[in-house]
Amino acid sequence: MTLNPVRCAPIVFCTALCTSLLAAVPLLARQQSTPVTAVVLPSGPYSDLAIKEMGREAAKILRQSGMALRWRVGAPAQAVNGMLVVVKLQGHCVMDGSPTAAWSGPLAWTHSVDGKMLPFTDVSCDKLRGVIEPAAADEDKGRGNVLLGRAMGRVLAHELYHIAADTAEHGRQGVAQAALTPDQLTSGSLELRAPEVAAVASGLSRGR
Repeated sequence: MTLNPVRCAPIVFCTALCTSLLAAVPLLARQQSTPVTAVVLPSGPYSDLAIKEMGREAAKILRQSGMALRWRVGAPAQAVNGMLVVVKLQGHCVMDGSPTAAWSGPLAWTHSVDGKMLPFTDVSCDKLRGVIEPAAADEDKGRGNVLLGRAMGRVLAHELYHIAADTAEHGRQGVAQAALTPDQLTSGSLELRAPEVAAVASGLSRGR
């Protein structure tokens, strides 16, 4: 038995897209919606604003695949409907001026056993804060936490793609690519591309 993390690091790759899939998948997403609950477990201080933005951003990215993402901080008091994913937040998930970690290496990772993706994800807030510091340098604390939450949401969407599609493979473009740049984590918009949308929708339909 092996236990391996699927990692996301800051480099970017690009490729062309399949337009026929782009047309077909949104229709599938409109026809069905599968609830997925992310139970968020902070290991240190966190910003409510950052957590809210993380959930909003991840939900927006994954909506087209048919995933209806919900999130809550702390273990649920009762059973949840649909898939349950545990998201552990490592470090300080708040722009409070505390030391950041070098952001080379993984920003988030999902665990696997014998090639099967497990519903357990870790997000390194200290590394993400290091990534977004240049973008947040001239912003007030509130705006800085929004940028942090946006970055957290994009790496969470990346990991939820791995879990829902039950694959360690990465996309060649968009949020599922093997690596994301600081700019991709904080500015503009980032989406799942058509092949990865189809993979998530297929996994959800199988009851993954």
